[in-house]
Order: sequence, then structure tokens, then C-alpha cells
Amino acid sequence: MTGRRLVFHPGVADDVGEILDYYGSRDPSLPARFRARLAEQFDRLELFPESGAVLFDSYRRVILKRFPYLVVYLLEEDQILELAVVSYRRDPAWVEGTVSRRSVEPPIQG
Repeated sequence: MTGRRLVFHPGVADDVGEILDYYGSRDPSLPARFRARLAEQFDRLELFPESGAVLFDSYRRVILKRFPYLVVYLLEEDQILELAVVSYRRDPAWVEGTVSRRSVEPPIQG
């Protein structure tokens, strides 16, 4: 364990809610599978926070297994700030703008 705690920007809950709604409308089993993969990724990030590739500047990203989504985060001295869960098909400029904006807004404790 690195000693860094996970902290979530409020927008992450919105991102995940939209994704779950989308998958739920296509197949009732998909939301649970997506949640499980996301939880696995958050657990992995707590153990290995520097494992994500640099996306831009000092923002990092990891790709969810079996789903076309990125978890975008920022490493800080004592925390891992989860900023967004977005499709990797999104326009990179939109992703950069969104996570840059979210990184200066107050997060919620995870």
C-alpha cells in the first residue's frame, strides 16, 4: 500500500452513472460487470498509483479491461485524485479540458 488515499471528484459519480444507464439499457448484466471492473481498477491504483500511463501534463490514465473507458487521475503527495471515467473514443481535447477543469474544483473524500 502506498499510503495515498483515493479521492473522487464529484464528476466521477456523474460519469459512472451515465455509463451504467447506457449499459443497463442494452443488457441488464452489464452494469454489474462494469462496476466490478471499475472497482478492480481502483483497488489496483491504490496499490500501484504510478502504473497508469501519462495522458498529458501530469495526468495519468488506465484503461478498464473489457470496456472502452479510461480512468483519468492525478497523483498528489498524499492522495490519488480520480477525475473522470470517460470513453477512450472521446475527443482528446474534451478529455483534457474536462479533467483540467475538474482538477481545480474541490473533490469529495473516498
